[in-house]
Amino acid sequence: MFNLAVLIIAISIVGCGSNQVTVEIRGGDGQLVRLDANDVEYKFNRLVKAGTFTFPQPESKIDLGRGSYVVNVSAGDYLESQVLELEAPPISGVGEYKVIFDVPAGSNAGFKRTGTILYSSTKKNVRNWDLFTIKPDGSDPQQLTDTRDFEQHPAWSADGKKILFTRGDVMSNIDIYTMDADGSNVARLTEHPERDQRGAFSPDGQTVAFVSQRDGDVAIWLIDIDGANPRKLVKGREPAFSPDGRRVAFTSSAFHDNDEIYLIDLDGSNMVRLTDNRRKFDWFASWSPKGDRLAYNSEAYGGQELMIMLANGEAKTRISIAEKTYEQETVWSPDGKGLAYTGKMGDDDYDIYVVGTNGFDLDELDTPRSPPTNLTDNNDRDDMSPSWRSF
Repeated sequence: MFNLAVLIIAISIVGCGSNQVTVEIRGGDGQLVRLDANDVEYKFNRLVKAGTFTFPQPESKIDLGRGSYVVNVSAGDYLESQVLELEAPPISGVGEYKVIFDVPAGSNAGFKRTGTILYSSTKKNVRNWDLFTIKPDGSDPQQLTDTRDFEQHPAWSADGKKILFTRGDVMSNIDIYTMDADGSNVARLTEHPERDQRGAFSPDGQTVAFVSQRDGDVAIWLIDIDGANPRKLVKGREPAFSPDGRRVAFTSSAFHDNDEIYLIDLDGSNMVRLTDNRRKFDWFASWSPKGDRLAYNSEAYGGQELMIMLANGEAKTRISIAEKTYEQETVWSPDGKGLAYTGKMGDDDYDIYVVGTNGFDLDELDTPRSPPTNLTDNNDRDDMSPSWRSF
């Protein structure tokens, strides 16, 4: 009986086959691309050169590896997700599965450091937020406001001629204002006892979305550019208009008791939930110029990480592999191949950073890969809330 049991175990071991996944990335313009195969092999989310990558033992799932495995590739203005459906491993030998990503030529040529980045800044020892601009290469810093009030959360209009911002004092009230790109012609848009903040222009410049508690809820409101017709859209915050002006992306904890990202039509219909991270926050959604992708920030991996996804919520890809840094308030470069964001590296101050949509790798590396560029690098200031126009 003992010998029979040993024989059965031996046959089982010899006869145990396995699955193998191969990922081939073609193109990439000779630059690093982001390969997120974490679903296939734990912690395999890396910047790599285009080529072939083999995963001989996919992470165990139900039925000895049988199931769906997602692989994502991000490269410049390209983002694609493919799903492999694996059957149970064969009795012997190797079950072969392969996916191919074809990155179009020019997609990963690197983002252009052109245009103007608008942001808010304050000294750390004496808080007094003002608005500034800087070029994406770190040159030509300019101060636009210099008042005793706090000016924060600036946003360019789609044509880059107007600026939306908040003005007020934390001890009194905050409202939404507009001004010309050079800081002139300041006009007040909202006036309410409750704070109105974090405004966003519609693409045609005729509507502004903003956050207010004017009826008791933390909610997104819409108002005409002349200050008329205020109307409540949805409970939430951090609104961002889609490039076609038909939808708003936003963050809310009102519907699932956790900060998640949603889309909604301007008439309040067709609300769609895009993220689902229980007890982990997702926030600050931002549309790519073409409207095909969203950048956002997430705590899904322990820190405040940069994430991108397709506009339908698929291909969620972490692009900052750096748990001890903080990234938030992400916006896109005009060519859709780069991002600007509010960042904090370790114990440093908050600064404005730029990085390609492939992101950067810091964890478990002696030399960081594609580290972000710190544009402001102010030791005695906090710089936040970037907005990026094309000129």
